[in-house]
Amino acid sequence: MPKIRAELLKKYCIFFVVFIFISSGCISDNNTNKSAEDNNLDTPTWEVGNWWMYTFTTPEFGDVTTRLVVTESDAEDNTSYMLGITNQLEAHRHALLNFNPFLGRITHTNLSVFENGVPQSVFSFPLIQGNSWTFDLFGYIGWKANLLSINEGMAYIIAENEEGGILEYTYDSNIKFISKLIWKDNSDIVKLDMMWSGQNGEDYSGDAYFVRAFDLRDEIYEGNDGEIYESTFLNNGHPSDGDFDQLYIYLDVEIDSSASSHATFTIKDRAGISPKVETWNAGTSEKGSISVIPSQSGEYTLSVTCTGSSSYIHMIVVGGLESVWTL
Repeated sequence: MPKIRAELLKKYCIFFVVFIFISSGCISDNNTNKSAEDNNLDTPTWEVGNWWMYTFTTPEFGDVTTRLVVTESDAEDNTSYMLGITNQLEAHRHALLNFNPFLGRITHTNLSVFENGVPQSVFSFPLIQGNSWTFDLFGYIGWKANLLSINEGMAYIIAENEEGGILEYTYDSNIKFISKLIWKDNSDIVKLDMMWSGQNGEDYSGDAYFVRAFDLRDEIYEGNDGEIYESTFLNNGHPSDGDFDQLYIYLDVEIDSSASSHATFTIKDRAGISPKVETWNAGTSEKGSISVIPSQSGEYTLSVTCTGSSSYIHMIVVGGLESVWTL
C-alpha cells in the first residue's frame, strides 16, 4: 500500500510541474503580446464634431484657451479632415504667424499636417517605440523626430532641427490626438506651448473658423531720422484658389520714449483708397494687433515712418480665404 501511494504522489508531482510550466508559458506569452500592443499605437479615426480644448501660449499673444474642432471628414478627395478653431481671432492670428500647425487639413492615414501645401509627418503611424522619421514644420526643413517611449497609451516624441530648435510633444491614444507640444528655439525661448485642458467631446455645436493664407509682405522697420519707407506688393490672389476674401495685417510696434519719436503706417490700394492708417506717439507699445481689410486685386503701396533710436515696427500682410463652419 505505501508503494502505491508513492507512485500516485510521484505522478501528481509530475503533473503539477508540467501544469505550472505550461501556465507560466501562457502568462509570458500574454504579457509579451500586451507589451507589444502597448508599444504600438495605430492611427485614430475622427468624426465631424469631435473637439479638444487647448491652451495656446505664444510670446506674441500670451495664453489663449479655445477648441479645435473636426469640421469635415472628406476633404482633399476624402483623404483628409479639416480642423477649425472656435475663436475667430485665433484663426486670424494663425493666418499671420502660422503658430498652430494643427489647423486646416489633417490626413486620415497619418494625421499629417500641411506645410506649404505638402503633408508633413509630425506623427508616423503606427507609433512604435524607438522609431525615427523626418518632417518640415514652422518654415524649417528636416526636423528629426524620435519616439522615446510609449506608456499607458501615450507616445512621447522629441524632434530637433539645427535652425528651428527643439519640439517635445505627446500623442495620447485616450483622446486620439496630441495632449502637449512645446517648441523652443535655439535661444531656449518658448515659441509655442500647446496644452490640452483635459476637456474633449464628440458633438460640438457652434461655429468654427480657418483661414487659408498666403504671405504678401513681412517687414521690420527700425527708427531713423524721419525718412519715409515706401514699397509696393501685388495682390494676385491665392496661387491655386483665386481671389482672397480679405487681407490680414499684423503690427508689432515699439516707439522710443524720447519726445521727438513717432511713427506712421499707411496701406493704399490701386484706387488710392487707404483702408488702414495708423499714427503712434513717443512711448507707444502695441503688441500683436491684427486688422482685417477688404481685398482688392492689383498693386498696394505701403508708406511707413519710424523715428527714435530704439523704435521699430514689425508688419506682416497676408491674403486669406476664410472658411466658417456651423455645426
